[in-house]
Amino acid sequence: MSQISTELETSTRRVAPANPAWGRQLFNAAIARLRKVALLRQLKRKLVQFAQAPEEAIYRNSEVAQRSLIATWKQLQASGVILPLEQVGFSRFSEFEEDGHLLYLLTLAGATSRTVVEISSQDGRTCMATNLLVHHRWRGFLFDGDPVFVAEGQRFFASHPGTRALPPVMRAEWFTRDNVNRVLASAGVPDEVDVLSLDIDGNDLHLWNAMTLRPRILICEFNNAVPSGLALTIPYRPDFNYAALPPDQALFRSASLAAYVAVSRRKGYRFVGMNALGFNAIFLRDDVLASEMPEIPASALDANPFIATARAWWPPIAHLPWVEVPADGNL
Repeated sequence: MSQISTELETSTRRVAPANPAWGRQLFNAAIARLRKVALLRQLKRKLVQFAQAPEEAIYRNSEVAQRSLIATWKQLQASGVILPLEQVGFSRFSEFEEDGHLLYLLTLAGATSRTVVEISSQDGRTCMATNLLVHHRWRGFLFDGDPVFVAEGQRFFASHPGTRALPPVMRAEWFTRDNVNRVLASAGVPDEVDVLSLDIDGNDLHLWNAMTLRPRILICEFNNAVPSGLALTIPYRPDFNYAALPPDQALFRSASLAAYVAVSRRKGYRFVGMNALGFNAIFLRDDVLASEMPEIPASALDANPFIATARAWWPPIAHLPWVEVPADGNL
């Protein structure tokens, strides 16, 4: 500490006390001299490294682990082994195990544009797109209706080592079936994307029905309170916001799995799986992994061990003005 004291004394002598701003000058001079002390510079670097170490370690370890997984999956695929989705799930940024589902499907199918679109992403820290952006250097287009989430997400991606060189496009947008294609195009979304994630807790099926975008993989949240044999969606309202509903009607939103299946079949997609809790569905375009991942029926939801809890919410909302989706998917 004697070296530090000497530096402070030297700085003090070099500042003229007659200067009205002598206090600030004294402080700045002292800091400038202290920055030249090797011991303090080393200490500062150690503190910064310590603060960053946990997240940096997670990031680096996940990079290695995911590349190892991809190599293993490719070897299995080459030997004719296709794993069921329930065996490949893991969560890095997704709320549940969908990061693993998407990475496995993309390992089998390959990627074309290496582009992911997410509606809605919140701040990007917990969403379907981020693992592909951070660990696999994909191009991303993330949208949310809350500008605060978007601003926070922009800061997150701009500072993360995996995305700061090429952060995703993030925009605050309120999507309707009339503007969805225009907004996507104006943001620069290409015609061919590998993944679309859709979860707005409202007009989800109406947006999907109106989209001209044809992702190779669609992952979407559906309303699992609705019995699997019913193809139902909420009536379309451009300003729909489930948060404004009475508490006993809070699950009057989105659409059932059977409704998604009907519309998606018409658009050339098939239902191939869901997350373990039974509310995020995965659809593949019909030209993607046609033999490896066959279609499964919406009734597969009934075997889910968690579905009884969700179905307990159906009686209070069954009488509400649901719209039936015809079998041909023409919503």
